[in-house]
Amino acid sequence: MSSPTPGIEVHGLHKSYKLGRTHLHVLRGVSFSIELDEFVAVVGASGSGKSTLLHLLGLLDSIDKGTVKLDGVDVATLSRGQRNRVRCRNVGFVFQFYHLLPELSVLENTLLPAKVDESVLGWVRHRGARRAAAIEMLERVGLGERMKHRPKELSGGERQRVAIARALMNRPKFLLADEPTGNLDSRTGKQILQVLRTASKDIGQTVVMVTHDAALAAGADRVLHLRDGRLTGK
Repeated sequence: MSSPTPGIEVHGLHKSYKLGRTHLHVLRGVSFSIELDEFVAVVGASGSGKSTLLHLLGLLDSIDKGTVKLDGVDVATLSRGQRNRVRCRNVGFVFQFYHLLPELSVLENTLLPAKVDESVLGWVRHRGARRAAAIEMLERVGLGERMKHRPKELSGGERQRVAIARALMNRPKFLLADEPTGNLDSRTGKQILQVLRTASKDIGQTVVMVTHDAALAAGADRVLHLRDGRLTGK
């Protein structure tokens, strides 16, 4: 029997930020691997380095020391253009504060990653298919009747579902969720967790969710504990 394929490989990861004359060491030699299609939660208190770790996995920030491999590719070897393409096509982001554009409808917000991924001519050619895919994704997360609404007309849970649909629009291999239930009540948070699990199991994404909520993290396949920039358990 063949061994599981690592979707994400992290080794000896360090990250610090300069604050005036001092350096704030956020990550201190973090190492782990995550299999393709696995749903992993990273748990830690505020300031433990959770969000920084997610930003490095999603190519939103640069690495000081160590390696990050996505699907076997060392991200440090990628040019800026290659990093942008990987981030657009292979990585989906879900944030605590949704980051929806208020002037756009639910459907228009969901379509944004598809528009970024296409040239002007490509968008003209593929607009119909992309729109159909966005509608299918919104129906999958239970928002088929809300596609014409603006974000201000939605509940917090509905806004987060839009954010998840948008993150899944390009069918990325990796879905990164940063405190996705932080602004939601416990009941709605459990519903959002189920949507993320569906993405992992039915759609086939590798999901990494960072949270301070140990009870929420228990719904993942595996839990990593981050404390003061170091993993304390795998």
